[in-house]
Amino acid sequence: MVPPLSLFSLCSWLNHKGVRQKQINDWLGIKNENTDEGYFVTEEDENLPHYDEKSWFVGDLNRTQSEDLLIGKPDGAFLIRESSKKGCYACSVNVEGEVKHCVIYSTPRGFGFAEPYNLYSSLKDLVLHYHQTSLVQHNDSLNVRLAYPVYAQMPSGRR
Repeated sequence: MVPPLSLFSLCSWLNHKGVRQKQINDWLGIKNENTDEGYFVTEEDENLPHYDEKSWFVGDLNRTQSEDLLIGKPDGAFLIRESSKKGCYACSVNVEGEVKHCVIYSTPRGFGFAEPYNLYSSLKDLVLHYHQTSLVQHNDSLNVRLAYPVYAQMPSGRR
């Protein structure tokens, strides 16, 4: 007999398999997508380098400079920087050995990637959510989670 999954484990598994959060919310009857309901802090999260914004926020760095920082790092290595798009930020992340970039919109209600926005009250909350949830729900070519902040220790054998 297979042990039952918690709702959180099931949602995380579905996200990891590429099911968009909107679809999961629809299945569960969650109507308000502008909340952080999908992110739950666990004990193991408390030691994540993701809590230290200095480990992933690089400020005013251009696209090429961010690629130089991430090149050769493992899939899921990422940074957040100011975007060339006024009032926005950018997430640069390694996906299948290539650095990809996506805009993070800053709205009066929070931060998010694309319509329909899943908004977070801070960039840190967004990073913590996408540490557990794949970015594929926003872009089919981003089947990756924000696993390794650029200035944190990488897995053994990597920079």
